[in-house]
Amino acid sequence: MRTNPPAERVADRTDAAGSPWAPWLGLRLAIGFIAVVLLVDVAAGTHAVLIGFLALAPLFAAAVDTPRRTGVVSATAITAAVAAGLPSGMLGSLDHLLRVLVVIAVSLMAVYVARARTRREERLRRMAEIVRTTQAAILREPPRYAAGVELAARYVSAYEEAGVGGDLYEVVADHDRLRIIVGDVCGKGLAAVRLASAVTGAFRQLAIIRPDLVQVARDLDALVAREPTSARGTTFVTAVLVELRDGEIRTVNCGHPAPILRRRSGEMTECGTSPPDRPLGLAGPRTAEIGRHWAVGDRLLLLTDGLIEARDGERRFFPMDALRDCLAEPSVDRCLDAVWGAVHRHVGGEPHDDIALLLAERRPAVG
Repeated sequence: MRTNPPAERVADRTDAAGSPWAPWLGLRLAIGFIAVVLLVDVAAGTHAVLIGFLALAPLFAAAVDTPRRTGVVSATAITAAVAAGLPSGMLGSLDHLLRVLVVIAVSLMAVYVARARTRREERLRRMAEIVRTTQAAILREPPRYAAGVELAARYVSAYEEAGVGGDLYEVVADHDRLRIIVGDVCGKGLAAVRLASAVTGAFRQLAIIRPDLVQVARDLDALVAREPTSARGTTFVTAVLVELRDGEIRTVNCGHPAPILRRRSGEMTECGTSPPDRPLGLAGPRTAEIGRHWAVGDRLLLLTDGLIEARDGERRFFPMDALRDCLAEPSVDRCLDAVWGAVHRHVGGEPHDDIALLLAERRPAVG
């Protein structure tokens, strides 16, 4: 399993001291700005007027740099403000003094803002690490090859939300049979993680002992129904259960986006009933399993709604036709990398919702 956790994204953009993009960049730019203001001030001969602009340098540093470097910029700006009164002989005048006091007040505020910002970013980094660890504990790495099927999985956490999501998947191999669940818990936070963990744990056992997927879904129904009611008034899990055996795909869809089957010829179809059955945890009968043949070289993509609901700047949904080329890559790993790349380009950055992907390819029989 590969993940793209928020903590890694933050680390990619910051150095060990917290300076974004490149060490000392904020300090250099701020000092450069102070130098430009002084040069313009001397050239224009309006020393008392331009001194106030020196306060912008600490504010810029506070937005992008550490408290210590912001303090260096503040001290430099104050010194420059005082020195700016020397060429014109205005040093010590009331006008000059008031403008220096403004620079001092803004500089002190800038140091405070930089300290508060870095503390908040550190809390976010710790939260992101908790998210990564929690999700890794729930989403176990699937077997690379089992029951004549090659597998790969990806989980992409939404950095902007920085919340723990309820996306889940699990793969259970039992001799010549492979059973898979991919789902999404209604809600966010620790309650969603707890329910996702309970569902995946129960599936590991039920996938072995239950003879068919419908019974597995019924048992998971009972499990989810016993969970405490959420703040929205209901607790449910959308999920798709898949069994791969003897060249056949059998599915039970519980209110989840249907798996996508890409034939070796390039044809793409959805697997399962339309519309899908009700989510897990909601009362009612279960639809019988839906069977479909798949051949060697065919690929089956299971996904969560974070993929199909990914939107660009104009609020357009991710075009599912783009998956055709993505799933044509030489290996299952490269297929999922291509899917993530397509989503990233469509959204124009990080996704706004978690995305879980699991790809299975039927391989030739061994021996």
